[in-house]
Amino acid sequence: MTTSDVRADVARADAEAVQAHTTDIVAWDVPSAIVAGERFRITVGIKCSSECTLAGGGYGVYDHAGALLASGTLAAAVWPGTTGLYAAEVELTAPAEEGLYRWTAKATDMDLGRPHAETSGSFGVRVVSRPEHLVTIEAVDGATQTPLAGARVVMHPYRAVTDQRGVAEIRVAKGTYRLFVSQTRYITHGVPLEVTADVSTRVELAIEPIPERN
Repeated sequence: MTTSDVRADVARADAEAVQAHTTDIVAWDVPSAIVAGERFRITVGIKCSSECTLAGGGYGVYDHAGALLASGTLAAAVWPGTTGLYAAEVELTAPAEEGLYRWTAKATDMDLGRPHAETSGSFGVRVVSRPEHLVTIEAVDGATQTPLAGARVVMHPYRAVTDQRGVAEIRVAKGTYRLFVSQTRYITHGVPLEVTADVSTRVELAIEPIPERN
């Protein structure tokens, strides 16, 4: 091996030694709808492609105009049930105006013994007016009339899940919605619903037919 070959190998090893690891960042626990001006919490998590220890690494959350809303450091321990994911709970304030906003979480100060590449991830923040009315939905099996616990109820952007009585309550602003109720093994039920006051409605779900085998 020539001297030039040795130097090339050393240079290549040095480059690999300082090459920044890639990271991924994600935000979760973002409420489906947030009342204008109210405080809410999300969770931000960052993971290194090589599963480095990121405890104490920094993060920042920025609004749709690029302004810094919150910053902090990641927890000392990995997120339960994961390998190499470090997270932090972040408290934020919703904008004063209704609408759908796109905010960004970024990894910062991630030089934890080895350089890590900058990374960012966006998430949606839907801001709504203060709910005025209570909508009570009762979901039952259409054939047996028994309550359906755990049914998913959506009146976009509001969401809820029925309790053991098959009942879900959603506070919404006045307006016209399309109510969707779904449950595993049942056909999704969708119906328009105009809300001008507190209202209760009963939804009967039919079991999905089993496809016939040829």
